[in-house]
Amino acid sequence: MKTLAMIIAMILLTITTGFAKKNAKTIDQVHYGAALSQNNNGTGQSKGYTINANVVKGRKSLELGIIYSERESKFAGGDIKYRIFLGNIRRIEDVNKIYKPYLQYNLIYQKGMSYTPDLVNLDNATYEVPAEPGIVATIGHFLSYGNEVKLFGNAYLDSSLGLGIYRGSLDKINGPDTWGVHGTNTGFTYSFKIGFGYTFN
Repeated sequence: MKTLAMIIAMILLTITTGFAKKNAKTIDQVHYGAALSQNNNGTGQSKGYTINANVVKGRKSLELGIIYSERESKFAGGDIKYRIFLGNIRRIEDVNKIYKPYLQYNLIYQKGMSYTPDLVNLDNATYEVPAEPGIVATIGHFLSYGNEVKLFGNAYLDSSLGLGIYRGSLDKINGPDTWGVHGTNTGFTYSFKIGFGYTFN
């Protein structure tokens, strides 16, 4: 009887240990993916399209990418996204989970050409004077709340909305005509992103 009890105990211990190792391996597993999204923010650089590669481990994700500017019709910037998924870690790793909310820090760098005329005040009147085209570069820091929504297989819809600050060569006169508070070379504004992603493993 003791021998049978010891055998059953050994079997249960083996199964439990194996299950724990399997869960630990799943939680610590590194996933790689790619994403394509449209990015809108109030820094005055117009909307762009980001192509990102990402690495996910546990509840953390890091994305690096380049930005294609719609106004410039070329690649004119880059971004870094660091996100932390919310909720129980085992639910985050669940392949059947439909919604994966997250908090995200997004660093966005963009540059483009400015053709905005200068404003000159003479005799209590304001005149527009044609200006030479110049490069306008901005760097923004945004905190966002987002969600990954599973579509099929490893594909998902990704969207986020955030607020943040930017600094760049836009001055108060030639500042962006967007929502927010815009000062001399700085501002507080929004960031919105929607796109698709795919996890390879």
